[in-house]
Amino acid sequence: MKNLLKKYEAGKTNKQILANRAIARAESCLNFLDECLQLVHRGSGTDPAYSRSIYILFSYSFELILKSRLLLASKQVERDDLIKEIKSHDLEKLSKKLSKTELNNISIKNIKKQKTLNFEEYKIEMTGGGDFIIQDLTDVRYDFAKDNLRNNNLDEWNQLQEMKEVMFYMIKFIREMIK
Repeated sequence: MKNLLKKYEAGKTNKQILANRAIARAESCLNFLDECLQLVHRGSGTDPAYSRSIYILFSYSFELILKSRLLLASKQVERDDLIKEIKSHDLEKLSKKLSKTELNNISIKNIKKQKTLNFEEYKIEMTGGGDFIIQDLTDVRYDFAKDNLRNNNLDEWNQLQEMKEVMFYMIKFIREMIK
């Protein structure tokens, strides 16, 4: 397997290699989430145990998608400099490193950090209209320290399905940019 990976990465830039690795992890995570949504969290509303884990995986996947786009747009060329540039979990700050055109390339109009019931999240506005919410990766992991719970969402399953499809769509465009 190692030889196959070396052959694929031969002739690729550090940006392409890192972006491809990030997007591959995001895609595999979304495939896992797809199975979870079909087999475990089927058509139901918020379930604290499942929802928290699902939010973490969606946040992780979206972060990797955004970072892969950032890697491809970066002016850096050295591996360590590229990695240093993407070291953050703050999606709004990461998005501000991209131009409007670079964000629009993956159908994102804007990413805005906000608080709901004292939970940090990001509102992702899409270029074609509509939006979705991504929970802050650090905040959702440490939500046990909060004195309140997230609101029950009876339409959670449908929203997660839509979000998953949008993220797969973004991955498709990033894969084309990597070639």
